[in-house]
Amino acid sequence: MGRYKPSGKGSAAKNTAWRNFSRYIRLRDSLATTGTADYCKCVTCGEVVSKDYLEAGHAFPGRTNGILFDEDLVYGQCRHCNRAREGEEQAFRIFLVQKHSQAWYDLKKTARRQGTFYTDDDYRIISGEYLRKYKELLNRC
Repeated sequence: MGRYKPSGKGSAAKNTAWRNFSRYIRLRDSLATTGTADYCKCVTCGEVVSKDYLEAGHAFPGRTNGILFDEDLVYGQCRHCNRAREGEEQAFRIFLVQKHSQAWYDLKKTARRQGTFYTDDDYRIISGEYLRKYKELLNRC
């Protein structure tokens, strides 16, 4: 993907890519934690919530382009945990370190500071990929 002509922060292409990525993450984690498309276990507090109260939450605040579409750092979170942040970051860190390792976590934390630039064409490719992945999961339900 290109590192030229960065797209605007709120471009329609970026918003669509995020929407498709988020839908994929929420469905992926709903199926993984409850076996249904309608409910998901929050990665940080453990509460089972309906899909209407579920968000795709990043392990690190700031959602920089270096980690914006990183499937390993984004998980289904209840709306409260995703927006409250205090304490949830620690629970998210524990989850990721247990799943991967402290060294992996430290590398990912550094990656969030990387200057990654996407063009609108890059966002369209990302959007199409996550729309495809979402539909594949949906067809399994």
